[in-house]
Amino acid sequence: MKKSILVLLFSFLVVACGDNKEVKEKVGSDPVTVQLTVVNKTGKDMKTNATWGVDAKDVWHTIANGDTYVMKSNTHSPSGTVFTLYPQAPDNKAGTAACDPANGTAQQTYGYWSNASHITCDWNCNVSNPTPQHHFQGQDWQFCLDVQNPGTMSEIVTVTICEQCTE
Repeated sequence: MKKSILVLLFSFLVVACGDNKEVKEKVGSDPVTVQLTVVNKTGKDMKTNATWGVDAKDVWHTIANGDTYVMKSNTHSPSGTVFTLYPQAPDNKAGTAACDPANGTAQQTYGYWSNASHITCDWNCNVSNPTPQHHFQGQDWQFCLDVQNPGTMSEIVTVTICEQCTE
């Protein structure tokens, strides 16, 4: 009889302890609030950076020459995110060396408030360079930004080299 009670008690403990399953709630990601389509036609690969991407800080991506990449962020912060493009300098016309500086910088800044994304500082405001609009002493090449749907959250920017150095 003792054995029967002991077996019954042991069975009860095993069943009771084994039925302790945790219910894990699936947590989803916030929806994308900002996106920018980038077309690289510079002749070289181009690095990009988002200070805030989709659920991640400091997101880097390299766009191969001729490829298109959609930069995305799901920021819900008024300080938002900064999308930066780094076109590489072309080789000089003789093909013997790269132009100066080694790469350019193009930036667009976004914020989020009132349940909507906003461009807080565009390519021009951020002094993207070297470009025809912002070209400084010592910069001997330029890239161009062809922006479709400017000022919207569905911008498409095509990056090309519009001036190559001679030496």
